[in-house]
Amino acid sequence: MSSLWVVAYDISDNTVRRKVRDVLRNYGSRVQYSVFECFVTRRELEAARSQVQALLQEDDQVRWYPLCAWCAARVSWQGLGSKGRDEGFSIL
Repeated sequence: MSSLWVVAYDISDNTVRRKVRDVLRNYGSRVQYSVFECFVTRRELEAARSQVQALLQEDDQVRWYPLCAWCAARVSWQGLGSKGRDEGFSIL
């Protein structure tokens, strides 16, 4: 089962920041310059965290915020940006 995680990062080195961005693009949607919304399974979350950890340097920081289904359904935004992409689920 997938759940929503908000991932925010503060990384000073441009190369490392781009690599972290590229990893997170595989798992979610970029909603701000340094913020992603990721609908992931537990296994995908562990993989993403492991890949990101391997890239980080001493002063870098990545924060992973879980959102419960109740909270995720109530996410709102203002401005002209898009709402992001809800992966949802499929029944086959």
